[in-house]
Amino acid sequence: MLVDAMNFPFENVKAVQAACQLIRRDGGRINVMKLVKLLYLLDRLSLERRDVPVIGGRYYSMRNGPVMSEVLDLINSGTLFGEKESIWESFITDRENHEVGLRVGDIPTDELSEAELDLIEEIWTEHGGKNQWELSQWCHENCAEWRPLEESREIISLGDIGRALGLSGERVEAMDACAQEDRFIARALSSPNPVPTQ
Repeated sequence: MLVDAMNFPFENVKAVQAACQLIRRDGGRINVMKLVKLLYLLDRLSLERRDVPVIGGRYYSMRNGPVMSEVLDLINSGTLFGEKESIWESFITDRENHEVGLRVGDIPTDELSEAELDLIEEIWTEHGGKNQWELSQWCHENCAEWRPLEESREIISLGDIGRALGLSGERVEAMDACAQEDRFIARALSSPNPVPTQ
């Protein structure tokens, strides 16, 4: 679990399991931009419905629409910074010709709740038939938190997403508070030097 200062911690195993579900639905191989957009829309829908993401991590505006930073890192290098072993590489192939595929047929879903699996199915039903460019255009037109950029990237905060979804200020504040608590817990659990007790 990667902890970020601006969002919920990144859930590596959930990212892999959700990605596998989408790749399977696309016939075992998927365009990487399409995958990144579908996973972003999954988190966005989850925030709208449940006030928490499925995957978390850092979201950015980039030229072709919103992206999930850690998912891009996994697609491009197979691991996250500081990671010794990669669960991503155990289930998903290296990037080739702008696509990734499944390495194995048996895809675990033990980290995903029934509600999260339902959200994946809903995202696929609505957007699975679109190609990467159609998805990019859809995000440009429907994700008001995205900012058009020709170069570089710009952070998309939980507040940006909440306001774009029309959530109340109280809900956005509650999401931020929940994310802050989750980050604190994640840091405490990953600390190499836990605080001694008396």
